[in-house]
Order: sequence, then structure tokens, then C-alpha cells
Amino acid sequence: MHNFSMILTGLAVAGSLLHAGESRLLHDGLLSQLRSEAARAHPSAIAGKHRETAAAKEVRSVRLWNDPMLGFGFMGASQMMRMDDGDIMVGFEQSLPKPGMFDAERAKMEAMRRAEAENSGNAALAAGALATKAAIELALADESIAMQQAQIQWMVEMAENAKQMAADPMGSGTDALRMETELAREKQMLEAAFRSRNGYAMNLNLALGRPLESHWPALKLPATAPPVPLAQAEIARIPHANPKVRAMREMTAAANADTRIAQRERLPEVAVGVDTQLYSGTGDIKSTTLGIKLSLPWFNDPVYQSNIDAAKSRELAAGSDVESMRREIASMVVMATTEAASTAAQARAYAGEIHDKALKARQTTEAAWISSKAPLTDLLDASRILFGIRLEERRMIAMQLAALEELHSLVPNR
Repeated sequence: MHNFSMILTGLAVAGSLLHAGESRLLHDGLLSQLRSEAARAHPSAIAGKHRETAAAKEVRSVRLWNDPMLGFGFMGASQMMRMDDGDIMVGFEQSLPKPGMFDAERAKMEAMRRAEAENSGNAALAAGALATKAAIELALADESIAMQQAQIQWMVEMAENAKQMAADPMGSGTDALRMETELAREKQMLEAAFRSRNGYAMNLNLALGRPLESHWPALKLPATAPPVPLAQAEIARIPHANPKVRAMREMTAAANADTRIAQRERLPEVAVGVDTQLYSGTGDIKSTTLGIKLSLPWFNDPVYQSNIDAAKSRELAAGSDVESMRREIASMVVMATTEAASTAAQARAYAGEIHDKALKARQTTEAAWISSKAPLTDLLDASRILFGIRLEERRMIAMQLAALEELHSLVPNR
């Protein structure tokens, strides 16, 4: 009995440490808070924000006018010639924008900016999913610990019964010794569960950017499985909700702008210039010339046409990549919804008839063992089956929440 008291004392201390704060239900509100905190603190999300800012700066870097050119020249000749024609030449030249080039380059940079914004959102979703899945694992560990504590409490009661039965002149002390062994084994398993729980809490703190030793109160999974969205409805939302697909659509828009840029590249380059000749002795202007320069791109027309064809091919490839990504995401959505629906159904089954039958079996076997009509091994087997069913039901709830979290990262609410 002294060993039993030590076990109960250890359980009480462990339980008080774990439940130092109030238990928190892992509901949608808490999950949303964890996603937001992880998105603010995770390095990948922060890097995505910096890339988005850089892309926004690049939009403003697109220029309509090229830098003007200013030139100087000096003539060495006789004074008479320098006085007549001037000996200092000043030239100014400005190239004119190609029609539509600025708009095409601006459209490309805008598309790249929007693509980086979607990539940043995807990084934030991934960071949030990492944190929520860690919280789900922690909640499952907490519920497992609570069930193990209840299991040990029940075994302590059965050990007391076994001791009383051994005190009977017709009884045997074998069951009492067996119960002590089982209790010692369960105690070791509980201690291991507490160590695992600490590891899950550290993982959650890492995902949130908190100190590793930050305390977490006991978390609780929902009592029943949440509803599961229809796969068809979620697949229909992919083009508008999934950040990867949206980013690739923006890259298609950037490829379209590249095609327009290649088409404008074949246009002639036009520049206007003014040349003035001065005499250094008096500063008088001797002559002024206004000129226009025009490139002749027709000699390199095959080169320009090849660039246009290549740009069009890249645009078509980008469009196919969007559809390929949409199908890949759709497959993942089907898997996530199927997993969520399957685990929800199993959770309901374990919580219903299967649990009721296992509970009745243990109660019946317990009564038979107390009346010496059933061996202790049958009672322990019935108890383990009931414990396994309860744990499996909680595990199915956790797996469903993880599948729904995966679904949320694929087709988030916007």
C-alpha cells in the first residue's frame, strides 16, 4: 500500500504542474490566434514580407524616359576659322520612349509584385499551419496524459481490491503482486508521456518564436469532430483562394507583359538632339543644329521575331503551369477532405457503440473478477481495450483537426 501512496502522490504533483493554468479548448478562435502569431514571428513569413516590399519598390523603378546625353567638343584650328565656325561644340540628345514599352514594363513589375504578395501569404499560411499542428499534437498529448492518470487511478482501486481478496484465507496474493507490476509499468509510461508532452510544447514554442521553456496550460481537443467541407466546393475555390495558384496566375500575367515588351523591342529607337557651336573668345553662338536619329531594326528582324516567339512560348507554358498547379492542389484537397471525413467517422464510431460495448465488457469482467469468476488477465485485457478505444477516439479527432488545418492552408478563407 505504501507503493500505491507514492504513485498517487507523484500523479497528484504531475497533474498539478500540468494544470497550473486553466485548460484551454482548442477551438477555432485559439487556432486563429496561433496562426496569426506564427505568421508574424516565423522567419519565412518575415522574409516573404521583405520580398513583397522589394517587389513594390521595383514597380516604382520602371522609368518612362531614359537619361539624356550631354556632349562637349573642342576644335583646334586657325583663329579665323574658329571665329567663323566656333571652336566649342555642345550637344544634347534625348531618346524617346517606344510606344507601349513603359506600360508593358510597368504591367510586368505589377504582376511580379502581386506574385510576391501571394508568395508571402503562402509563407504565412505554412507558418500558421506548422504552429496549429504542433498545438494539436500538444492537445492530444495532454488528453492522453489525463486518460493515463484516470487509468492508473482505476488500477490503484483494483490493486486495493486485490489486496483485500488476498487477505481472504481462500484467496491468493498473485493478483496483488501482478497489479503492483502493472502499476509500476503504467507509471513509467506516464512519466514518458510527460516527457513527450514537454517536447511537443517546445515544438509549439519554436513555431511561435517564443522561448523554449514558455509554459503552456493543458490543451483540450473538441469533444466531437467538426463538420467537413465538401471536396467539390473547396476545389471550386482553388483559383481564387490558393496563394500558389494565384501567384502562378500573376506570373502568367508577367509572361504576357514580357511578350508585349519583346514586340515593342523591334520598334525603331528614336532620339532627338540639338548641337550648338560657340566661339570661346566671345561666347557667340555660330550655329545650331536640330537632328533626329532613327535605328534600323529591320536588319535584325529575325532576332526580334525569335525573342517574340520565345516570349509567347513562355507565356503558354506559364498558363499550363497554372493548370498543373491547380490539379496538384485539387488532389491535395481531395486527400485532406477524405482524411477529415474518414477520421471524423471513426471518431464517432469509437465514441459510440464501440466505446459503450467496451465499457460494459470491462464492468462485467470487473464484477466477475471480484467474485472470483474471471482471472485478472481478462480484467486487464478488457481495461486495455477500453483505454485503447478512448485514446483512438481522441487520436481520430486530432487527425481530423490536422486534416482540416491542411485544408485551410490549401484553400484559406479570404
